[in-house]
Amino acid sequence: MSLPSKITPDNIKEAIVEVRYDSNTTFEVLIGIFFQAFDDSWFYTTRPYQSKASPLPTVRQNVSQEVTLRIGSESLFYNGKINIRVLPGSFVFSCLNEYIGWAAYRPEIEKALRIVSSTGVIANWSRVGLRYISEYPGKDLKDCLKFSFSFGMPEIASETMAFRSEFNYKEVKVILNLSSRVPVAIQPAPGAPINIIPTSITDIDVIRDGLRTNKVEDLLNIIENCHESEKELYFGMIEEKFLTTLKPEY
Repeated sequence: MSLPSKITPDNIKEAIVEVRYDSNTTFEVLIGIFFQAFDDSWFYTTRPYQSKASPLPTVRQNVSQEVTLRIGSESLFYNGKINIRVLPGSFVFSCLNEYIGWAAYRPEIEKALRIVSSTGVIANWSRVGLRYISEYPGKDLKDCLKFSFSFGMPEIASETMAFRSEFNYKEVKVILNLSSRVPVAIQPAPGAPINIIPTSITDIDVIRDGLRTNKVEDLLNIIENCHESEKELYFGMIEEKFLTTLKPEY
């Protein structure tokens, strides 16, 4: 199967990579070690926040769910391209602003993981998760994907729809969430009126669990394989007529 290397627009709103680790060092000490290891091309901050409900998706969360944030702060490294949230037992990577494409994203992740690995405080890499969330404003899901939905009353046309499935694909576990024409608030520019637009959403979470390696090369290969599975699933679902409108490059 020939997969595009680029589509325009890519419609990606979130591209999250989570890597979990085990360490024998306490988290408070780890933060100090990581701070010393990252060079001056990286910036470090802690972001205080109040306990509140946030609709923002996380790596293991349905896009429609809310997550309660705890009072405190989180450690965040960032450069001109990506963010790294450093949590007890995991690193969560995301693009700084809009998605920069895998060819640019992956080297930044690799650079950070090599820095972390060089500290010698990671005993084991235990899990990799990639989650890509794409939005299609003003479109019905069936216009974008090879997907149809019906139930016991076929004469009724659903105005909105949500579908969830968990399955195994090759060496990964997949959590697939599809939503059709859910209301999404979109503000075209700061200060502009907010528009509510029916939006279809694809949310593909690819997980490789139960890892037992401390070699960064093995970890990078697993991340690459997970990304390849993510692409195969997405382009395997996308409707071919719709794909031609995205100007695929191979």
